[in-house]
Formats: sequence, structure tokens, C-alpha cells
Amino acid sequence: MDGDKILEGSIKAASYNMILQVAFRIITFILNGLVLHNVDKDVLGILNVRLMLLIMTILFISREAFRRGCMSKTREHNWPQVINLLWLTVPSVIICSFSFCYIWLHWLELPAEKYVADYKFAVYIFGISCVIESFVEPVYLFSQAFQYVRWRIFVDCVMMLIRVGTLVVSVLYYPAYTIKATACGQVAVSTVLVVLYWFYFYQQFQRKANLIKNKDLHKDDPLLALPLNSVLDFFPKRIQGQTFIESDLAFLTWGFFKQGILKQVLTEGERYVMTVFAVLSFAEQGVYDVVNNLGSMAARFIFLPIEESSYFYFAQMLNRQIPIEQQPRQEIEQVARVLYRLLRALSLIGSIIVVFGFSYSHLLLRLYGGITLTDGPGPLLMKTHCLSVCLMAINGVTEAYVFAAMSSKELDKYNGLMVILSCVFLFLSWLLSRAVGSVGFILANCVNMLLRIIHSLWFISGQYQNLGFKPLRGMIPTMLETSSLVFAFAITATSSLLVYPESAIFHVIIGAICGLAVIGAVLYEEPELMRTVVIAVKKRLGKVD
Repeated sequence: MDGDKILEGSIKAASYNMILQVAFRIITFILNGLVLHNVDKDVLGILNVRLMLLIMTILFISREAFRRGCMSKTREHNWPQVINLLWLTVPSVIICSFSFCYIWLHWLELPAEKYVADYKFAVYIFGISCVIESFVEPVYLFSQAFQYVRWRIFVDCVMMLIRVGTLVVSVLYYPAYTIKATACGQVAVSTVLVVLYWFYFYQQFQRKANLIKNKDLHKDDPLLALPLNSVLDFFPKRIQGQTFIESDLAFLTWGFFKQGILKQVLTEGERYVMTVFAVLSFAEQGVYDVVNNLGSMAARFIFLPIEESSYFYFAQMLNRQIPIEQQPRQEIEQVARVLYRLLRALSLIGSIIVVFGFSYSHLLLRLYGGITLTDGPGPLLMKTHCLSVCLMAINGVTEAYVFAAMSSKELDKYNGLMVILSCVFLFLSWLLSRAVGSVGFILANCVNMLLRIIHSLWFISGQYQNLGFKPLRGMIPTMLETSSLVFAFAITATSSLLVYPESAIFHVIIGAICGLAVIGAVLYEEPELMRTVVIAVKKRLGKVD
């Protein structure tokens, strides 16, 4: 795959992922409202905080390093060695499942007595589902490497439907069994995921075998370019004349594993603190999670897919073993240009979220959860989240570049810095949560991300210092964009004080006008974005005609 094809595939993956994440977050948004009105807040805390933290901890620590390591420069891999390495995820997941399930059952605070039995059942079932899901890793990474984007979207949609169906039925008709039903739905999702992936590639390789027999008729079929010929090739095996596992790839994976533990603590640190130190009750955790999901919705359905696709693109375009000055200048120029545009787009989106989130947080919570969410720290939580989301936008893409560009030794050294950041973050989370309540978790996260951004900017700046490219300038909006954002903030903040809540509709109208002004300024200052919008509109009109 050349650079343009990789970029095209990354953009396509980001687009599909963004659409899926939007749908998923909207559905989750609705379901949380449904749960809030039909079950206790304690159940919300058990499901959305304690059990979700369990499955994310197991899967991230046990498999994320293998995925990141094996995704680097997939076009240069010896695939049998990659597959051998990927099968190590199975014992890794088994060990992590046993260890963390034991901790969740015996070391952490248990919920109220009436939920203990269901909670223990769910912990066991979640651990089993993780083990089942580990058997999909070789096939899943192969589909990622060769950009089976639509297939991944289809599978994700099926999984979403199973989760949603299980939760809706249990909440509406059997609310007393919501925890058990959610656990059963999770193990069903994992089983369906494994079966679908293996069956799909069995069919793909059957098609490839038929194409080989008639290759004169199908010379351009992409199936013929796949390096594997059968689902049996997805199983581990000895390779004649080669080591069982590529040593450089194993060393890189080990570096990602050590880094992944620290990154998981940094990413989910507030949940670990509230879980381990019990600074919030299960009900308080449930409310915090609802507000947290609302506040980070943009980060999850916009920024996360962009971060994943950006990492894939940078990892394919950059060679972490060679100094950037010695790599093809044309490819590096393209990488710098893509990084510049990503930073510009994400910094603008983050700034817009901060500007309008400050004045419309209370209204959003009022419409969604009523007095349950607007009473107490809810509105302040949401406003603080807006600042956190802005930092997430920048941190996601800069870290994606850094992790793709660092050598194995640099990644290993970076782990030392991550240890310090983890300790600082956990300490701040504990200290600030005791001082100012749940808002302290968000403030600690903001400090953490700011420090990570500073490090990433330092690394990127050092790389391009002698190349003449300035990708980091993409973070700085133009004067017109900055002026429009400041103007919108002043107007909407004044409206939130003088107009809202007496006239919520008028408050919304003022925000809409200010939003159009900001969008107009952005389109005027970003001609490439303007051309993209115009082309999209023309295509749409053409379809209508």
C-alpha cells in the first residue's frame, strides 16, 4: 500500500467509525436516561462504572499492546510470526481475567446486600466473555491491517444491537434482573464477535481459492493480494528457517505493554480512585458517569476514531527504526501536512465545545435528567468536562503521532515519564476529589492531559526542527476564528445570566446565531474545508436532482 492509499483507508475508517460512534453514543445516551427512570442509581453505578471498568481493564492490559505492536508497518510483516505473537493474547487474557475478577470480588467494596449476588454473577460472566473474545485477535488484526472497514462496522452494529436489545428488555420488563441480563448480553456479544469474524474469513479464503483457479478472469481482485490463503493460516505454527516470533516485534509489544498499563491508569484513573478508595457511593458514581458520558460524548464519537485512524496512518507512513531526517522527504511532508490539518480541525472543535458548553451545560442536563442532574455538582461537572474535552482533542492526535514515531528504546524511556505522570494524576485525583468532590477528578485529568500534551509537543517539535515543516502551527486558530470564538463566548455567557432559565428558547436562538457566526468564520479562514463543504453540497444537490 502506498501513502495515498493508506491515507485514504485511514480517512475511510475514521469516517465509518465516527458514524458508528455517533449512533452508539446516541443509543447509550437514550439508554442511560431509560435506566435512570426505571432502576436505582446504584445499578447505574454498578453497570457503568464497576463492571465496565473490569472489562476495560482486562481487555486493554491483556491485548492492546499486541494490537499496537503488530499494527506498525503491517506491509513489512512476516504474517506467520505476527499470528504466532497474537496468539499470546489468549493466555494473557486468561491471566488478567482471573486476577482482576478476584480483585473485584474480594478486594473492592461490594454493593448493597440486595445486589451482591447479581454483582458476583456478573463479574464471573464478564471474565468469561473476555476469554472468549481473545480468540478473535489474529483475525481481527488481519481485518484491520487490510482495511476491512465495512465488515468491522457491520459486526460492531450487530454487537450494539445485542447489547441494546438485552438492556432494553431487562430494564422495561425485568428491572430486578438488569445486572444479570447485562452480563449475559456481554458474553453473547463476545461469542457472536468471534463466530462472525472466523466465519467471514473462512468465506473470504474460499472465494480466494476459487479466484486462483480462474485468475485470468479476476486479476485485479484484492483477495489475490492477501498474504494468507486459509483460515488454518490464522493458527500458530513453526516457521522453517525463522524464529517462532520476530524478536523486534516482541520487544516493541513488550514496550507497549508496560506503557499500556500506565496509559490505562491515566485514562481511567478517576474510576480506579473512586473504586479502590470508595470516595463516592455507587449512586454517586452512577450520576458522575452519566454526566461524564455527556461531557465526553464528542471525545468518544469524534476524537477517538480520529485518534485510532491517525495512529494507523502515522504508523504506516513512519519508520520508527530510522531517524526522520533519513526517511523519504515527500512522505514526511505529507505526514506533516496531515498532522497540521488534524491539529487545526481538532483545536477548533475543542474551542467551540468550550465556548458553548460553558453556557449550555445546565440546559442540557435539565432536558436530559431533570432535577436529578441539575441539582448538585452536575452543571459544574459538565462545564469542567468541556475544558477536558478540548485537551483530549489535542492530546489524542499528538500522542497518536508520538507513539507511531518513537523507536522501541524511546518508547521504553517514555514509560519512566508515564510512571511519574501516573503517580501525579492519581495523587491529584485523590486529593482534589476529597477537597472539591467529583469535580476534582476532572480537574486532575485536565492537569494530566496538559502535561502529556506538553511532552508530545516537545517531541514533535524536535523531530521537525531541521526539516523546515511546522505542523504544530495548526494548533493556533487565525485572528478571525479567535475573535469569533471570544465574541460567541461573551454573548452566550451573558445570555445564560440574563435570559436563561426564564426563556430557554431565546437562549437557544442566541446560541444558534453565535454558532453560525463561528462556523462562517471558520469556513472563510479554512478554504480547503470550504471547498470540501461546497463539493459535498453539490453532490447532494446532484443526487436530489
